Amino acid sequence: MNARALRVETPRFVLKHMPAQARRHTVSVLVIGGGAAGLAAALQAAQYVDVIMLTRTPLPVSNSSWAQGGIAAALSENDSPQSHIRDTVTAGAGLSDLASVTTLAWEAPVLMYEMANLGVPFDREQTNFVLGLEGGHSHRRIVHVGDATGRALTNALIRQAREHTRIRILEGYQVVDLLGKPGRCTGVLALDDHGVWHRFDAYATILATGGIGALYSLTSNQSFALGEGIAMAYRAGAEVADMEFVQFHPTVFRSHNGEGFLISEATRGEGGRLLTADGWHFMPDLDPRAELAPRDVVTRGIYMAMQRSGADHVLLDLTHLTSAFLEQRFPTITARCRTEGIDPANTPIPVAPAAHYLMGGIRTDLHGATSLGGLYAAGECACTGAHGANRLASNSLLECLVFGRRTGVAAAADSAYPALRTAPTPYTLAQPTSDASQHLTLPDLQNLMRLYLGPARDATDLRELLQRLDTFPFQTNAATPTAITLTNAALIARLSATSALLRNESRGAHFRSDYPHSAEEWRVHSLLKRDLPARTSATIIDEAAFVATTPASIAMERHEHAAD
Repeated sequence: MNARALRVETPRFVLKHMPAQARRHTVSVLVIGGGAAGLAAALQAAQYVDVIMLTRTPLPVSNSSWAQGGIAAALSENDSPQSHIRDTVTAGAGLSDLASVTTLAWEAPVLMYEMANLGVPFDREQTNFVLGLEGGHSHRRIVHVGDATGRALTNALIRQAREHTRIRILEGYQVVDLLGKPGRCTGVLALDDHGVWHRFDAYATILATGGIGALYSLTSNQSFALGEGIAMAYRAGAEVADMEFVQFHPTVFRSHNGEGFLISEATRGEGGRLLTADGWHFMPDLDPRAELAPRDVVTRGIYMAMQRSGADHVLLDLTHLTSAFLEQRFPTITARCRTEGIDPANTPIPVAPAAHYLMGGIRTDLHGATSLGGLYAAGECACTGAHGANRLASNSLLECLVFGRRTGVAAAADSAYPALRTAPTPYTLAQPTSDASQHLTLPDLQNLMRLYLGPARDATDLRELLQRLDTFPFQTNAATPTAITLTNAALIARLSATSALLRNESRGAHFRSDYPHSAEEWRVHSLLKRDLPARTSATIIDEAAFVATTPASIAMERHEHAAD
């Protein structure tokens, strides 16, 4: 262990007082989250044991369902899993775990045929998949359903899950905390949308709760993507890794109502060009791959062009494509742009980088197991190491499927053996009182993240952010969804900012303007772990603290598996 550490003292539970009464349920495998990873895990686990799936939103609503571009798989005659591995490792900027990447790339081709047989209507030419090209890929290998691949995939998985006799789906449940003893998770505490508390005891629990993109005021994510599953795992004692690596999608259009609408990477694969308002085609001047460079490179190129021009956007020019082609290949994007008053066949689309994807998360092995017994994680909330410091386009849905399925099998096997541990004795629930978070809001937090932890950051901004985050509570007296969510989100912001301050270099999606180059000594993973037993006080993090701290809550672990 290469010790570069910062101590963060965090309470064990988000609630200061646990509910005295809760309806009790017991199940073999409990899945939290209803996106592609959660569905894939539940379907695999249900081949062997009973499964309960808890979702906070109606089941079709997830970040997975918004995914446009497609799924990467080496399917053409001139492509190979080895080439897919090389492209993934190159994008990962020296931090990709080779075993994880190899698993991802080799399982992808057969999996695409399995998904097609499951009913996913991938675009075809006769019997062959139509393959798209996206940034960072050396071949056309993106399997897609127009520009709505995520919706088609999740719809097919949802149909299977709803029909499965061993899967019980409960929608409208906010999971509040993980339960168990130090070193072991035995289930969760949840609040349903009627205000009723529930305790779910499980032999194995799978978190598939998504990423943290909605911590930013401009994002391609749905509004609930705030990292709450990662916060719960961290408080329970699971290891969390690489939280500084937040990928900003280069091309997001801000709609009239202020939401971020993603313009797929695949548009640039079809020849889309990025221009400033005065017509400068800037990407070829910055990278020989131009618009098809990896996302971190394109994001920084756009960010630089915006700074030089003083504008808050650049233009994505698709006017070389016909209306017929745009309507066939990008029907969702074309229709959405037209509702915003822009016809992409005639007018370039204003775009800017926005928070998109977290490469870090709850640290797992190749079967979704975390450092906490009985707890598994899959999808964007997990850190398998496959993405390294920067995810390659269209590897996200693939990761959900490959590692979601593996996690489901492993959790089912785990649930078949150990005796159910007793959860901690609940505290008496105090009446809700005035809480320190009442005058602070989620938009306040989102604006802080946008200002201080964007595509470029430095030590001064990061220290300022951490001091401002100290005004947000570590626990809440108010047992309400809003207060719980804000407290979780503030913890995730602290962890991300801490990791970003710790890494004194630029690598992949993490760009430090005060350390603009990569350094071999920082070819390491950031590792965060909460001390046990819990302390109730919090300390402000400063750079001096980690230099002297050897037994650390947060440490950098030297990377052993990255491919050259």
